[in-house]
Amino acid sequence: MNSNSGLAEYLKLCMQRIGLLVLSALVVFVAVLLTVRLMTPVRYTVEGTVRIQSDVEGESISDQYNISELSRAAALTSISLIDNSDTVYRAIVDTTGDRDADPVEYRKSAKVTQRNVTVRQIDQSNVLKVTVVYAGNRTEAETFTANLIKEANVSVKESFAMSNPSFSVAVQDAGRTVGVNHPWLIALGRALEGAALTAVIFFTVNIFSLAGDKTLRTSAKFETMTRVPVIAAIPPIAHIIGTERSQNQVSSAYRVLRSTIKYSKRGVRTIAVCSPSPRDGRTSVAIGLARALADSNAMVLLIEADMHRPSISRELRFDSVFGLGDLLLGKANIAAAINKTSNRNLYVITALNNVNMNSINVCDLLDSDVFGKMLEAVESEFEYVIIDTPAIELLPDASAVAGKVDGCLVVAQYGHTRTDTMKYAIDVLETLDTDVLGIVTTNSPRRSGMFGAVSHYYRSSNARPSEGFLTDLVDNFFGMVNLIREKLPGGKKPERS
Repeated sequence: MNSNSGLAEYLKLCMQRIGLLVLSALVVFVAVLLTVRLMTPVRYTVEGTVRIQSDVEGESISDQYNISELSRAAALTSISLIDNSDTVYRAIVDTTGDRDADPVEYRKSAKVTQRNVTVRQIDQSNVLKVTVVYAGNRTEAETFTANLIKEANVSVKESFAMSNPSFSVAVQDAGRTVGVNHPWLIALGRALEGAALTAVIFFTVNIFSLAGDKTLRTSAKFETMTRVPVIAAIPPIAHIIGTERSQNQVSSAYRVLRSTIKYSKRGVRTIAVCSPSPRDGRTSVAIGLARALADSNAMVLLIEADMHRPSISRELRFDSVFGLGDLLLGKANIAAAINKTSNRNLYVITALNNVNMNSINVCDLLDSDVFGKMLEAVESEFEYVIIDTPAIELLPDASAVAGKVDGCLVVAQYGHTRTDTMKYAIDVLETLDTDVLGIVTTNSPRRSGMFGAVSHYYRSSNARPSEGFLTDLVDNFFGMVNLIREKLPGGKKPERS
């Protein structure tokens, strides 16, 4: 697989799961936002300024210089005396008035701890700036800072009591609030980080998911593996409801499939629609192909050979009196089993109606001469006979039918059909005396929205195929320019270099 197709597969996978990303990121964002907000109090930043001064003054200039040098050295030493845990603890006790506070419990739940107190020397002088981050209210924060400076004076005096000269703390600024750290801002930042981390995990998981994914992601993968061409790509069925453009996309896909069948050099008239696994969209393709052929004025008979999970009568919304089971067991004739639909050229034989299949081997019925003679009889009355068969990996019924028809279509669904299952189904069909006409993909991704329409317009008017993801972006740009220019008076489509 080349890099462009790998990138395209990855982008498709991400777009398919984009709803999961949005939901996960939103849940993480809200959860982190509320959790951090509830656990984070408002924090006030308070700054105070003190000066470490000698208790004596020098008489001479030389003495004054020496004392000044000693004061700067004392200031540097005093940093550890102010921001140590004992000084902080005494300051918080002074602030709260709780003289019986347990130091250990205090350190676990205090509004301020040693790491919330920062002391630094200003310009290598004897002046120190004390910065406190306090969780509480503004008054408490400023009171604590003032008490911290007071307790710092006690610690400094005790430390330099035996020195000559001794030193003390002179308050220049008892403490004022210089900043407020709002919890909502903190919570918002953490929530955004959580959402971003969720996105990173999402895209990383998709990389590993795609690397280990064995389901259909590109038609080229199946064509390379099976050597069978993909002859039609049916868009997602869910997208056709209520949108005319999507209905046209589905109709166009079935017209492409119809043309492939009608103008095939093999001259096929009886076609078995098979699939490797259940829920690949096989029945929908059988109905869609039968309708498309009937719309071209061809007489078409649709036979439901899946007697284990019949659904065609429900899909086409009609009731039948007799079905294929009745016909093969001799309880009804062909004329009684054939049902007319609202399309004057389309007729249907449903799977079963009055037969209990619990004790009957369906594969033996489909492999019997009765089924073969029935096909010969209806082939003389109808131009095309489309047969819906069960999944190949579950039952041998499809093999019994495939050996009696002119050709088989294999249906695979994007994001569902596994490559190994598909390989097995092709191998089974190739051992039979039938032609594998091609692969029909369902739920095939198509461009949608404005960029999809613009890209389609540009491609149809320039007949230039896609060359990869970057080329698609360029096509979208030039297609938009084309549309705008043509709407202007005298506008012409610009040429693409």
